[in-house]
Amino acid sequence: MKVYECCGVESVTKKVYCSTCRQEIKNEREVPDEGTVYSFTVIHIAPAEYAHLAPYTVALVQLKDSTAKLTVRIQESVQIGDLVQLDEMKDGTYIYQKVRTA
Repeated sequence: MKVYECCGVESVTKKVYCSTCRQEIKNEREVPDEGTVYSFTVIHIAPAEYAHLAPYTVALVQLKDSTAKLTVRIQESVQIGDLVQLDEMKDGTYIYQKVRTA
């Protein structure tokens, strides 16, 4: 997975210009597709297009070797601090799975 950095802020979203200093973002690097659950919530009543998935977990994952955080969907239950990794990309959504419990 690539992260893009400018002014000390890293993001997985590629932008042409930094929103802080307005300079062109040229720094990019590869980081592992794994990270640690930073925060999460369980969705019981989902929007219509995701109703068939409910209940499911939406988590904010702190990517390994990066300051970037990523919003992901996880079918399993997780806790803050659990190690997770990318399972697949589906319809533009990062689908992660739990690797190890905190």
